[in-house]
Amino acid sequence: MSIREVDASTAPVEDLLAVHAIEQACLPELVPGEPGRSADEAIAYLRHPPETHVRYRWLAEPGGECAGTAAMYVHGPTAVFVELFVAPDRRRQQVGTALLEVVLERASKLRLERLYGQHATAGGAAFAARAGAVDGQRDVRSLLDLRAARLPEPTVPDGWSLATWIGRVPDDAVESYARARGAMDDAPAPEGVDIPTETVERVRAMEASLARRRREQRITVALDARGEVGSFTDLRLSKGSSVVYTDDTGTVAQARGIGLARAVKLESLRRLVADHPGTQHVTTTNGEQNRAIRHINERIGFVPIATLTNAVLEL
Repeated sequence: MSIREVDASTAPVEDLLAVHAIEQACLPELVPGEPGRSADEAIAYLRHPPETHVRYRWLAEPGGECAGTAAMYVHGPTAVFVELFVAPDRRRQQVGTALLEVVLERASKLRLERLYGQHATAGGAAFAARAGAVDGQRDVRSLLDLRAARLPEPTVPDGWSLATWIGRVPDDAVESYARARGAMDDAPAPEGVDIPTETVERVRAMEASLARRRREQRITVALDARGEVGSFTDLRLSKGSSVVYTDDTGTVAQARGIGLARAVKLESLRRLVADHPGTQHVTTTNGEQNRAIRHINERIGFVPIATLTNAVLEL
C-alpha cells in the first residue's frame, strides 16, 4: 500500500483535487442532503490553515490511484482531531487501516495522548471499534433552508445592542470577543478534549487564514452597555457559494437565559440574506445533549440531517 504525505500548502492542485473528490464521494452518507463545498473552496481551505494550527495530510494510492485520505489536526496533546475517508468503491481493501497506521506513527512521534474522530455509519463505527476507539458524545448536524426560513426581527433586553462585524473584529472589541469565545469552554464536548483557550492571537490568525482563503467571516454579537460581548455567532462563506457554515455560537455564563443567543442568530441570518440573497443553506453542528441551542436552532428552522458520534482513541 502506497501512502504519501502531502504538504497542502505547496502540493500540486491535482493532490488537493483528489482529496476533495474523496471527501465529496463520502459526503452523502455522512450528512445526507447537505451540499458539499466546491473544489475552489476545498483547495483554499487545504492551502491556508491558521498559523496557530498544526495539520498533517496523507493520500493512499494503491496501484497509483488515489483511494483514500487522512488528516490530523493538532491543537494540543489532548486536542488532536483525525479525519479519514476511503472512496466507497475502495473499501475493505485495507486502505483505511494503512492510513490509520501512518496517523498513529506520527502521533507517537509527537508524543500525543489521544485522538478524536467521528463516524456516522455502521462501517465507520466498526472501523473505529477495531482500532480500539471508544464512542463518546454524539453531535447533531442540522441544515437551514434560507429560502423557506421565517426570520423575525430580533429583540434584546434593555441595555443590550446587536452588531455585526464582517472580516475583522474591531481592535477595541477583540479582547472582549476573545473572552466571550471562552464561553465555548463549558459547551458539550468529547470527554477529555482540551482545546487551547481563545486569545487575540488566535482570533487574528483565523481572520488571516480566512482572508487568504477569500472566505467571508460574519460575526454577530450582543453588546452590553459597556461594549462587552455577551453573546456571539460566527458564520463563514465563500463568494458565489450557496452554503454558509456556522462556526460557533456562545453566550457568556452571566448573560444566559435572557434570549441573547436567539437574537444574535436571527440578526446574523437576516443580515446574511440581505447581503447575499443567493445563499440557500446554512449548516450548524451541536452536541446532542445541548438542548438549549438545539431548541433555538429548531425554532428558527434548522432541521437535523445526521448524527455524528465522537470516538476517542487513547494512545
